[in-house]
Amino acid sequence: MSIWIRKATIAVEDRRFFEHGGVDVEGIARAAVTDIKAGRIVEGGSTITQQLVRNLYISRERTVQRKLKEACLATKLDRAHTKPWILTTYLNQIYYGNQAYGIEAASQTYFSKPAKELRLTESALLAGLTQAPSIFNPFTNAPRALARRAEVLRAMVDTGVITQRKFARA
Repeated sequence: MSIWIRKATIAVEDRRFFEHGGVDVEGIARAAVTDIKAGRIVEGGSTITQQLVRNLYISRERTVQRKLKEACLATKLDRAHTKPWILTTYLNQIYYGNQAYGIEAASQTYFSKPAKELRLTESALLAGLTQAPSIFNPFTNAPRALARRAEVLRAMVDTGVITQRKFARA
């Protein structure tokens, strides 16, 4: 798959992916503060590894017990596998909307091309879908999908993955 989908996904989903052991305590604390300020849940603190664990092994119920189980399993998964394996597995199974599970299906569904040929802007659009595929569906809500793509591109600038100039061109 294209390097851009990997970089875009990490920038928007888990900026510290290569720095934590499956659970990002700093990210959880940041999300909790944001949620408290908003008075509702507006930001998740789950890492890519935690999301993979949730999708593969446990339910999506919103309980403290499930979250603790998810954190324990994410730590174990992080110890058992490399970061590239975790990221590739995540990208190959995550839901992108429109019956597209995995990056190859998403690339074919939205761009009619293999995932290895995805360009920066295409990758940013797909990385943005995973948060809420129906809300950011480019087929039914192009303005929202493009706004979300811009958020992903901004996250890529913020994390140093792309330059401001590349962002402006995109």
